[in-house]
Amino acid sequence: MTKIILPLILILHSCISSTETTNYLGQTYPDSIPVIFAPGIVSMEGRLEHGISFTPDTRELAFGVFNRDDFSGEIFYSRRINEAWTEPMVFEPLKNKCVYLPYFSPNGKSLLYTQSKPDIDNMQTDIWMVEKIDDEWGTPKIIRAPISSTSREANACMTYDGTIYFSSNRNCYGKDNCHTADLFYTKPIGNEYQSENVISEFISPNDEESVFISPKEDYIIFCRYTDNKTGVDLYISYRDINKKWIEPQIIDSTINSKDWDRRPFVSIDNKFLFFTRLQIGEKGLTESDIYWVNTSKLFKPFVYHSLPDTTTVQVGEKFEISLPKDYFKDIDGNLLTYRVNLDKFDWLSFDSEQMKLSGKPSVDGDFEVTLTAIDKFSNKTEDKIIIKVKK
Repeated sequence: MTKIILPLILILHSCISSTETTNYLGQTYPDSIPVIFAPGIVSMEGRLEHGISFTPDTRELAFGVFNRDDFSGEIFYSRRINEAWTEPMVFEPLKNKCVYLPYFSPNGKSLLYTQSKPDIDNMQTDIWMVEKIDDEWGTPKIIRAPISSTSREANACMTYDGTIYFSSNRNCYGKDNCHTADLFYTKPIGNEYQSENVISEFISPNDEESVFISPKEDYIIFCRYTDNKTGVDLYISYRDINKKWIEPQIIDSTINSKDWDRRPFVSIDNKFLFFTRLQIGEKGLTESDIYWVNTSKLFKPFVYHSLPDTTTVQVGEKFEISLPKDYFKDIDGNLLTYRVNLDKFDWLSFDSEQMKLSGKPSVDGDFEVTLTAIDKFSNKTEDKIIIKVKK
């Protein structure tokens, strides 16, 4: 059992005024097609960058750099003073350490990262943390069990309440020919992390790694091997009203590519997705850059508060079914348009303002009704219910 003094996480989600223009190293904001982030400053040709994170006030950033020869890693850091960003340099508290994948906590007072285990190859890593005290970064400390273990922990991130999500291959430990990683989380009890839980909904034969959890814990992004054509892709899942994770969906093809897309990070205002794109050739890793894109094709409506799959009504009798106003949700907006496949049913009506289905069926049978939610970017999500009409 590890005792950690958790930094105070205030539910002040952002200090940025809605009218303030956020300065990302002076870069022009991207549209829905990913572009390299800060070329020549962060993403340099021939250098292997991976994983970037910003503090919630977007005044500090950190990102990782691989060494091509031995896959050791460094973390670079920059801060914005007035409106000018400092040149990214090796992060002083972690200088001469083999470190990877920085992630700022949602209050900007801590930096989570991974560090190679001593006297083992560089890719075997534990989860570490360095905290800011009086505006100065302090002494790094390992986060011991139940987070770090004898296995490999690949990266970690944190929610507003201090819950840590991380990837680990601990479920393979001691098994022959087993190398896959899964996603875990651990909630603080007082000042302690006492036990970890695997996210069982996401377990697959492939790795689940590169986890990003939203500070409000309402969505999660991670990477998974998809197929030989596209390699590793980014996936997203949302939590429903019962706090269950829905089936992960591969992120839109405008974002994922034929290269390896990993290491996601979303800005605190949910407007931009940052991720790492690796180019893998016949001789292995040839390039690794950090990309960014706006989230118009990332977030799509999702089923948040659904009805039971089947509703039973009587033939020849009027009925009314009230749908929850939050049947669908959308991370980046509440203005959804709803449609129902009424063309198949001359006895069915739908009031989108009141979210009510009504009608007077004339025949018995099982009728599949498709509900569609459309967001302001024309992203669509469907859900189906069965109206069982009985005599």
